[in-house]
Amino acid sequence: MSYWTLETKADVGICGFSNTLPNLFKELTMGMMSLLTSEEQALELNKLPRYAGQWNVEINSSTTDYESLLLVWLEEVLYRLEVKGNFLVDAQIMIQPEAESLTCQSQVSYVEGDLVKRHLEIKAVTSHDLLVRNLISGEVFNSLDVTIPEMYGPAWVGNVIFDI
Repeated sequence: MSYWTLETKADVGICGFSNTLPNLFKELTMGMMSLLTSEEQALELNKLPRYAGQWNVEINSSTTDYESLLLVWLEEVLYRLEVKGNFLVDAQIMIQPEAESLTCQSQVSYVEGDLVKRHLEIKAVTSHDLLVRNLISGEVFNSLDVTIPEMYGPAWVGNVIFDI
């Protein structure tokens, strides 16, 4: 686990760190899902029947707009939870740049959302302080949150804030 909770005045967020961009997306996604449940409930998730699927999102972009792709991906995960009742428990993610688009393809495992007791509701994924950044070798990232350790490149770092 390479993510930390970001506390804000009215919202909550996640700061993540990983060796690859797809793994950063996974860390931030799993961090978002962990905000929704207690630690005790998280242990209970392993006892529930799991389902598998493929969830994909795409944005129109001729640049590497990873922040927008992350935003759309996390909105999709939240949509699948709130509308379809799929509580994501694992994901293997692949990022595919194309000529005019950027795609996030994910093989996911999920459980029935009705079986998961949640202690927090995320209303929306925000673009406030949204960050996806590739740190070069030796580059240091310091979060504004002093409880989060310094991160050293080469690596990927990201922040996302949620409206609760």
